[in-house]
Amino acid sequence: RYLYQFPSHDKETGEVVEVNVFVGILPCSQYTFVMAVLTQNREALIEALGHCLEYFGGVPQAIVCDNLKSAVSKGHKYAPQINKSFDDFALHYGCVVDPARPYAPQDKAMVEGAVKLVYQRIFYPLSNHTFFNLKELNQQILNLLERYNTFTFSQSNSTRLHDFLSIEREFLQPLPSQPYSIRYFKKLKVQKMGFVYLSDDRHYYSVPYKYIGQQVELSYNRHTIEILFQNQRIALHKRDFRAGKYSTNEAHLSSHHRVY
Repeated sequence: RYLYQFPSHDKETGEVVEVNVFVGILPCSQYTFVMAVLTQNREALIEALGHCLEYFGGVPQAIVCDNLKSAVSKGHKYAPQINKSFDDFALHYGCVVDPARPYAPQDKAMVEGAVKLVYQRIFYPLSNHTFFNLKELNQQILNLLERYNTFTFSQSNSTRLHDFLSIEREFLQPLPSQPYSIRYFKKLKVQKMGFVYLSDDRHYYSVPYKYIGQQVELSYNRHTIEILFQNQRIALHKRDFRAGKYSTNEAHLSSHHRVY
């Protein structure tokens, strides 16, 4: 869940920059995570959610999110289509994504209530402070978040942290050995010369020549490029950001191409 209009400032110009705030909550203990991000795009969502799971120290079986565009490619009341990067994130952490239904706030009532409390306990105390970067802002949010999670409930004389440690933590799955590195997906046609052109990097990557003219899918992160045909990997390259250059595996080339 995101909040809006959380103030930050540009140190050089003094301009007020409105940032978004990600809020995640566990349903039993109400143990809460809060983090400021610049946008609501896919990269910011996945980064914030990765930090959220690290803060919790484990992974739930399911993540219930809003129907925001950075998570859902095509909305539907019962069978929304999750975008591939977010789906890959869930696969990496061994959980499922179950978006709330559109216009059904009851599906995420817990976090809706947490948003109001975050305004009162975190947003308001920081509203008169000036921050010049996200790191400073998030550090102060974490300081107040620790107090928020150890605040004693009036009805039970317990805290979110206590309930999390005593009840909920044991049901979380362990974190993977490495944090997730966001992957992107793109469908391309193999060119006549046996390469695909990734416009993001303006770079060419070779594909086995028998796939010339076929449509393949690229799955890539900041380090590697995987090329798949009918969900089978047919090529793997190290990502190269040199514009106009070629990454070539000679085994991919036809005999005539090798001679040339």
